[in-house]
Amino acid sequence: MKILRNKIFRIVVFLICIGVIIYECIGLYRDNKEYNVADTEYEELLEEVVTEAPSSTLPEGANYPPMQIRYSELESINPDFVAWLYFPYFDISYPVVHENEIDQYLRTTFDGTPNKAGCLFTDVLSTEDFTGYHDIIFGHNMRNGSMFGKLKKLNQTEDQENIKQNPYIYIYTEKAVYQYQIFAFYVTTVGSDAYKVVSNDEEYEAFLEYIYSHSAFEKPASLDLSNHPCLLTLSTCSGRAGGSRRFVIHAAKVNAWANN
Repeated sequence: MKILRNKIFRIVVFLICIGVIIYECIGLYRDNKEYNVADTEYEELLEEVVTEAPSSTLPEGANYPPMQIRYSELESINPDFVAWLYFPYFDISYPVVHENEIDQYLRTTFDGTPNKAGCLFTDVLSTEDFTGYHDIIFGHNMRNGSMFGKLKKLNQTEDQENIKQNPYIYIYTEKAVYQYQIFAFYVTTVGSDAYKVVSNDEEYEAFLEYIYSHSAFEKPASLDLSNHPCLLTLSTCSGRAGGSRRFVIHAAKVNAWANN
């Protein structure tokens, strides 16, 4: 009888394990299918509204990647559109929206489609024109490397060295193009001072001290932050989905050009 009970127990455990595996596979399939839909949306959007422009179209003295962006078309698709982000090192190129309520775009794509891939978005406390002391852009850490999925590569020694050769992030708005230089990145947690609201010079200095004490990257000696240039933070998840760990990159505005 005992042998029979043990056999039945093993069979039940086996069936439960099989059930869990099937459930996880179905979930993974659904997620990948949903992510592919989002990838297609953003790829088509990139092809339709962004084109590479000749360097001759740049304003005198400007050296940002020349891109022609159809701002009015993007605004017609989503009135919350505020900028286009281009991060050459990782070839990250996406529209950015400004959320009107917390987590509005966490599971909604640029065109308003419900999707776990979401959209790159600035939080409600950031400025819409990227002129504040500290603005933040959030994006998902996608397994396929889309959105902010490539940022985690900066945890690798090779990328930490290579990023020094091209440490720039570009924000294209209808009125101006901004160049930011990366000076810090590290793993943190939800609600940490990495997301600090900065509203004056004193808070700015305190924020820098916090960044320096946590950063896994040494600030370039040539980068002067004494005049308090606008700071930009890119934030994404780190580790298991649903966890509290986050990976952040801090960058300082080093150039601004009028967008004619």
